Amino acid sequence: MPVGELIARGEAEIGFQQISELLPIAGIDYLGPLSADIQHFTVFSGGLHAGAKERQGAQALTEFIKSPAAAAVIRKSGMEPA
Repeated sequence: MPVGELIARGEAEIGFQQISELLPIAGIDYLGPLSADIQHFTVFSGGLHAGAKERQGAQALTEFIKSPAAAAVIRKSGMEPA
């Protein structure tokens, strides 16, 4: 179970989890990221199946996610753009 849900239910008073997993949980206060010297980052990668039927659409989505236009939405969800 995600730690944010445990906090929201009162089963824990403090917890640590990815920001993007904490932000949508109602009933908790997000206090901020851990300090840089103890922070761990998860890097996401994308791939496209060689036999994809919607290859152009998938490539367009991948390009959009990497674009400056997507940066605000990515940050709002608690992640950092590449």
